[in-house]
Amino acid sequence: MNTHTVILDKFRSYAAQPLVKILVFYAFTAIILCRAMGYGGAKGIDILFIALTLLLLSAISLTRYLLVIPYILLCALYAPVGEMYGSPSVAVISALLQTNSAEANEFLHTIPASCYLLPLATLLILFALNFFIWRHTISIKSILSLSMIFIIVVVARTISGGVQSIKLPDFFLSAYSSLNQYHQQIADLEATTMKQPDWVVSTMARNNGNYIIIIGESMRRDHMSLFGYPLQTTPFLDSVNGQFYSNYISTAPNTFESLPRTLALSSGENTTIANNVVTLAKAAGMKTHWLSNQGMLGQFDTPVSKVAMFSDTHHFLKKGDFQSRNTDDDDLLPLLQNALQEKSQDNLYVLHLMGSHSDFCERLNGAPPSFDMPDRELACYLSTYRKTDRFIEQTYHMMKQSGSPFKLFYFSDHGLSHKTIGDARYLRHGGDTRQNYEVPLVVLSDNDQQHQLIETPLSAFGFIDLFAREAGINITYPKLTSFSAPPGDQSRRVYNGHEMVNFDQLADDPPALL
Repeated sequence: MNTHTVILDKFRSYAAQPLVKILVFYAFTAIILCRAMGYGGAKGIDILFIALTLLLLSAISLTRYLLVIPYILLCALYAPVGEMYGSPSVAVISALLQTNSAEANEFLHTIPASCYLLPLATLLILFALNFFIWRHTISIKSILSLSMIFIIVVVARTISGGVQSIKLPDFFLSAYSSLNQYHQQIADLEATTMKQPDWVVSTMARNNGNYIIIIGESMRRDHMSLFGYPLQTTPFLDSVNGQFYSNYISTAPNTFESLPRTLALSSGENTTIANNVVTLAKAAGMKTHWLSNQGMLGQFDTPVSKVAMFSDTHHFLKKGDFQSRNTDDDDLLPLLQNALQEKSQDNLYVLHLMGSHSDFCERLNGAPPSFDMPDRELACYLSTYRKTDRFIEQTYHMMKQSGSPFKLFYFSDHGLSHKTIGDARYLRHGGDTRQNYEVPLVVLSDNDQQHQLIETPLSAFGFIDLFAREAGINITYPKLTSFSAPPGDQSRRVYNGHEMVNFDQLADDPPALL
């Protein structure tokens, strides 16, 4: 008998042992759970750590029912989120806590069918453990041996300072840290909301007229025909005169973190919510109006609605978390038209859209997509651009017909990034690519004479400075973040949900082209 045959026989002998079979099953379980927690790739140390942890905790009935089963059920619940958005982060936590019943229903509709396989596999794992694995008793000797291996792994990783990098503890530490950061951000916003704005302005040079800020949602600049996309997604903006910023980036990759840093003074990680564009307009003598198709104040309110509460009048088409419903952006237009009937100048109107928020097809309010293509989700996403383009066009003509001088600003709060799930690509929230931050900025007025493309690198951290310049508001205090980058300084930083990072060093995510 040769050496290879002996080794193969010994391997078969070991593999036939019940403990080895159990270990192999736990290793397979660890791979499934790693993916369910939002970690695409599982290293050997992660598989070994989870497998040993589950095996040792399952050996005792109390820890099995109090720890192992709840953990696996939690993974099954988190799996669709983990598959699309990764491990817990502030963005994920804030989205989960702020999701109302209507958005939850839309979220379930946007989950690709393949994503349901992961929670199903996780539940099947739990079924197999309960009816097959846990019925086998593991000897005390085996448990002690495995415990020694587990202790060696933990000690070795502790000495190297890498325990927190193992996927299982990282999942819970990230969830705990993100939840704390979320509540801390809410507390900071609450504290600054209670403060009084301290703008010191001179209105001597102010340009009298009406100002409109339209806030879009989830629109990537590179999918606009205005900026070169091959399909005509923005026909009105393609042709109208105005200023079009082709190198403008948002402050952060999601609404919760982006809009407060755009509409209020922010150093990046910290935001002074009371010093915002609404209170600035009021300090300059304007009457302020907020019209929103996004949520009103609720238990888990978005910070931007706190900015809205500073306005003189505000109207929300959605009345709160659990009473929210699918309302159309176009329903804001009659409200604007009614406000314009006052025939007064010196107003700021802020219109907050659902725009291109997923579920994209829901945003079309029953209308068929404007584009005929095999990828229905992309067709609906591009069609939301057409819908927003028409909304801007109608608003523009309303302002023209009012007869008063005006300036209209449009920008999107953030972009989206491609996620590959199975064999398909989807557009979802993310913070790791430049296109998550590359958004449109448009400024139209009643007296524009040309269609001007502006390529200067600019950041939404300076949006208040832009608004003040366009409105002729001279701010002497506090100091603003300049809308224009210093000469020779092309570096821009964004807040990715954890820290300020260099925008130019982020990965590239090209647009979907058919």
